[in-house]
Amino acid sequence: MHSLIDTHAHLYVGRFADDIEQVLERATEAGVEAVVIPATKPQEFAPALALAERFPQIHVAVGVHPHHAAEIQDSDLDEVQRLLRQGSGIAVGEIGLDYYYDFAPKPRQHEVFRKQLQIAKSVGLPAVIHNRESDEDVLRILEEEQDGSLQFQLHCFSSGVGVLQRALALGGMISFTGNITFSKGALDEAVRAVPDDRIMIETDAPYMTPVPHRGKRNEPAFVGLVAQKMAELRGTTLQEIMTTTTANAKRFFQLMTLLIVASAAAIAQQTTAVKHGAKQHAAASARITPPAFPADSLPTPEKPSEPYEKWFGFGGHFASTTIISGSLTDANAVPGYGVWLSGTPLRSLDVHWLQLDLTYTQSRNTLLYDTIYTNTTGEEFAPPNDHQQIGFNFRFTGNPASVVNLHASLGMTYFRNSYGLEKWLVEEVRDTNYKAFVETGWGLSGSFGVAINIKTPYGIVAPTAEWYISQIMSDRVLPRRTSEFFLSQPRLGLLIYPAWSKLF
Repeated sequence: MHSLIDTHAHLYVGRFADDIEQVLERATEAGVEAVVIPATKPQEFAPALALAERFPQIHVAVGVHPHHAAEIQDSDLDEVQRLLRQGSGIAVGEIGLDYYYDFAPKPRQHEVFRKQLQIAKSVGLPAVIHNRESDEDVLRILEEEQDGSLQFQLHCFSSGVGVLQRALALGGMISFTGNITFSKGALDEAVRAVPDDRIMIETDAPYMTPVPHRGKRNEPAFVGLVAQKMAELRGTTLQEIMTTTTANAKRFFQLMTLLIVASAAAIAQQTTAVKHGAKQHAAASARITPPAFPADSLPTPEKPSEPYEKWFGFGGHFASTTIISGSLTDANAVPGYGVWLSGTPLRSLDVHWLQLDLTYTQSRNTLLYDTIYTNTTGEEFAPPNDHQQIGFNFRFTGNPASVVNLHASLGMTYFRNSYGLEKWLVEEVRDTNYKAFVETGWGLSGSFGVAINIKTPYGIVAPTAEWYISQIMSDRVLPRRTSEFFLSQPRLGLLIYPAWSKLF
């Protein structure tokens, strides 16, 4: 029976703690003879190495992922080199660059990536590279470090053919995961373009679960589904893909097939043949069959932790209110205060770029009429103009995973304006020409601004600055207030998003 090698799976994480033995049994039944598990930070080195001690089919790569580049010291990179020199790992990884999340500044990511490539060359081991939205810088650094001795694999390849060709020209290996089974087909051309001697497969478990198990935790037993899709896209047989990718993985990682693994696989095959009959055994030789357990029995995966959890937040804001009514400035930079509620209504669908904001702001203006009335009577004019707004806005954030968010919003504002002069005329003077002093109405509103995400043990604190504008669209009914009404409101706010997932 042809065998498979899963070249990338994070089996040391907590999601496998309760059933790692069963996970590896299912992998063996599915024809997986070896699994490479790359550690991503110093705290994972010991758990990964301990797992390899327990299970001979597991092999460890040691490295620092770009997410953790800002957390580590140079001594941690020294530890990577020490472990590899003493034979504790078969590769440097998972290393690279990640610009989707900005957990570490780009210069620091570059520095840590480059140093680990140099470690790989110094110890004569390959590098397993992570690349997310950082194609140009990854390729540039690889080009600068490639002196003929650098071996590397672009894991979970998700870039275009142009990136692929440049990586191949540098001598790189290309590994694909369950994303090639997704319906969009964005990687079809790339899968076809990789030469036979440069291609590998992986699961990236517990992530990137292939069809038909999407929504479940990924595991090495599913790597055969990646091989099946690869065979379909490349117009070849499953057996050919299994043979090719396994040979490439053994050569790249310098793996030797362990007798104990071979024995275990042979015993599993013999048991299967006796139990299910020669016909099923023959079919297994022609096609990798996922292990026979119901999809519903698989553990539900934990999603990768969100960088900034914003399920629901609350806070307040200070505003500087300017209102233009026709040619008259009703309020000019008048202080305002309010309440701000914000939530992510589609967070359960992994839509983090859309938020719903509900705001209430009040501004009281006594400056406009104070001067006229005081100069005339020598007394203070008591009734102020009172402007209140309730805003309902959808906020669109282009980079929700970043520390600094840029956003724009669009929505509606409900206005309640009470005018001091009219109130005085109605209540004090009893002028019959004035029947009311309050107007209400709806208007279109929008904003653009910036927020900073500050992590705390209890949630996210997000200082926010934006310029909020709105215009009343409904008819105005007060005799002296018939012209267009436009509001301009720079705001400074502070929103607190508790870590609700830790509370419930």
